[in-house]
Amino acid sequence: MSSNDFKFFIFICQSGSISKAAKDSDITPAAASKRLSKIEKSAGCQLLSRSTRSLSLTPNGKIYLEYARKVTSTIEEMSAALRQTTNEAEGPIRINAPFGFGRKYVSRFVSDFIEENPKIECHLHLSDHPLNLINNSFDIGIRFGSLPDSGLHARKIASHRRFLCASPDYLENKNEPKSPQELTHHNCIVLRQNEETYGNWHFTKEDQIYHVRVGGNLSSNDGESVLSWTLKGHGIAIRAEWDVYNHIKKGTLKKVLSDYHLPNADIYAVYPYKQSIPNRLRIFIDYLAEKMKIVPF
Repeated sequence: MSSNDFKFFIFICQSGSISKAAKDSDITPAAASKRLSKIEKSAGCQLLSRSTRSLSLTPNGKIYLEYARKVTSTIEEMSAALRQTTNEAEGPIRINAPFGFGRKYVSRFVSDFIEENPKIECHLHLSDHPLNLINNSFDIGIRFGSLPDSGLHARKIASHRRFLCASPDYLENKNEPKSPQELTHHNCIVLRQNEETYGNWHFTKEDQIYHVRVGGNLSSNDGESVLSWTLKGHGIAIRAEWDVYNHIKKGTLKKVLSDYHLPNADIYAVYPYKQSIPNRLRIFIDYLAEKMKIVPF
């Protein structure tokens, strides 16, 4: 048994299903199931009862989970105590960030950071969805919007918004919507990142909440493709401020329903450390916060 096995088992229990745990760990469900089987073989008993839709702890599984939490908590406390013995900024930082924002900004910030801190090693992993930091051994993740109650610590590094936008050509050929409900009569380009919320757009105005089910003939799991289609006049899309700021400034895109607000998209640095945060990570987060002040949005 290893501490990584304990962490993986805890994570599966928190996820509630092997498929969700696999997605958040960036592995296949088959690989996650195989790893769980190895953990059970090492324990010498069945820990989880599996069905097509859910998992449940066996009596032995409840005992295993209790001690797995105790062991991982003790290891974290030991690591925190060891980190306190040195203040020198050195060692590795494993970073998870979204593809688009990671390519455009985080990779550039990392490049500048290691020039000033040559004893720190930065490992940047970009993904199309947030990965579980603990299970994937990440030190920090860059996240947008409201954060789930995952037990992670977070620091806001920038205020940020999402915009509903379209090209001037599209809006000239169509009647520009005056309310969220009118979006049902438009070709909406949808970013497919969460199948449960796919095509459901939410707006607020003066404490009123508006839910709209939109549709159109274009969708993608890639934000760059969605932006490209929007610029070509294929429809209306929701895009992050960092992605469309310059296009709106140049006039190649126009805000739509600008008096309505989309869900929060503030940018956070999240990290799994419960006790003292490593000095190298604290310096890196401070650096990101300073760099974000000069980003034009």
